[in-house]
Amino acid sequence: MPAPDTARAGGSAGSMGKGSLGAGDTLGHKSVLDKQKAAIEKLRSQNEQLKTELLLENKFSVRPGDPFAQALINRLQDEGDMLARKIVLEMRKTKMLDQQLNEMTSTLTTTRNNMGGIFTAKEQSTAVLKRIKLLENRLEKAYVKYNQSITHNKQLREQINNLRRERIMFESIHSNLERELAKLKRDMADMITQANAAFEAREKALAEMNALKAQADKEQQGFEEEWRQLTTIIEEDKKERERARAQELAMRERETQELLKMGTLSSSEKKKRVSKGTWGAGYNKALAQNVAAEKVEMYGQAFKRIQDATGIEDIDQLVNTFLAAEDQNYTLFNYVNEVNQEIEKLEDQINVMRGEIDKYRETGQELDRTKSRELTEGEQRLAASEVQSQLYDKRTDSAFNMTTALKAGISELFERIGCNTPAVRDLLGEDGVSEANLMAYLGIIEQRTNEILQIYARRKAAAGTEGLSEALLAQPLTQPGNRILIEPPSTTQEEEVEGLEPEPVEEDRPLTREHLESKVQRTLPRKLETAIKVRPAGADTGGGKRSSPTRR
Repeated sequence: MPAPDTARAGGSAGSMGKGSLGAGDTLGHKSVLDKQKAAIEKLRSQNEQLKTELLLENKFSVRPGDPFAQALINRLQDEGDMLARKIVLEMRKTKMLDQQLNEMTSTLTTTRNNMGGIFTAKEQSTAVLKRIKLLENRLEKAYVKYNQSITHNKQLREQINNLRRERIMFESIHSNLERELAKLKRDMADMITQANAAFEAREKALAEMNALKAQADKEQQGFEEEWRQLTTIIEEDKKERERARAQELAMRERETQELLKMGTLSSSEKKKRVSKGTWGAGYNKALAQNVAAEKVEMYGQAFKRIQDATGIEDIDQLVNTFLAAEDQNYTLFNYVNEVNQEIEKLEDQINVMRGEIDKYRETGQELDRTKSRELTEGEQRLAASEVQSQLYDKRTDSAFNMTTALKAGISELFERIGCNTPAVRDLLGEDGVSEANLMAYLGIIEQRTNEILQIYARRKAAAGTEGLSEALLAQPLTQPGNRILIEPPSTTQEEEVEGLEPEPVEEDRPLTREHLESKVQRTLPRKLETAIKVRPAGADTGGGKRSSPTRR
């Protein structure tokens, strides 16, 4: 007989419906209840049919004589009683399930009304996903800016290192130039010393030359004076000799004439004349001897003076000495001329060296000024680069400290809300929070936070506490029963909104809480204009600003 099996199926279906209802699936509850109602109706019809058959059987046969039929009747009666009890139990369960279904239906309706409609959860989930993507994009841009700042910092460090290397190279060149300048100065000092020595030698040679010239002039004057005296004496002697010779010739001519005349005279007259001529010749001879003696005396006096002046007694030696002195004077004269020529050459060399010294001095001074100017400019650039590098180092340290604090806070929050499970550790690894998996940690924290908020909202709903939507998303209540539409934000940049000026570009570094608060206060009005707008489905979509509440 199918009735008991059907009753068991109905009972099991009722128990499954109850279990599914305890799970909270509304659609499953409804289908299970429909199946249970159909099974109950079927059991009722079968029960009525059995009762009718039993009454008919009892009506036509008062007491069956067959024991087998009596046993069957008793068994059927027992089964009928059992089915009747099951029917009563199922009816009670059906009433209880109907009551629970009504309660859940009213709760679901209330929750939907509070949340604003059937599609609110889906729309809110879509909005949250969009917000997550927006925040991820902003975080990615922040990472890009941070990496750009690090790259710029590296470039500045390279520039600083290059400037330091250039400074070292300039210092090396400067030291080499200083050594060369010192060498040139030493060479110049040596050349000046040599020039001074040559000048002193020139002065000494000039002094010696002047002394020799004076001595030579004096000796020349003495020699010329003596030579004039000797020449005068010789000329006078020569003149006396010529005069004496002329007189002698004249006397001889007269004597010859007289001798010729004597040939005609007497012997006595010849004797007189001979004696007279002999006396005249002796007189002339005596006179000539007297003149010669005077000349010899004069020559002797002159030689005496020369001997007194020179201290030489021998005349030949005196002549040789005079000739040697002449040769020496001529040699000294030639030496003086050579010294003068050398002095002129040295003066020319000194002038050339002085010109080169002035040229090198001017070149060295110009080079010193150029190197000093370049060194000053390099030091200024290096100082500016070092200051900028220190500023970027401070910013980098501040950003690193903020990132470290953020990692520590994320790790602590991750542990506190119970996200550190073996499955999550297998997914993220055992290295902890890093810049590579920071977004994954934030996503898991956000998911866990949403789960905690949903559990909290369910508890609030089970306790009958108002404000379910505030517990879920901290949003104000909307009008129940109205479907709402969500307008996505504009894809244009915030700076492109008409009538709004672009906000100033922030520095490439992480912001502190104070900077974030000030930035939010500045950008909140314009972001409200471009944020997600929620309006009822039947609201006017015409121009003007909408008065619907805004969901961020």
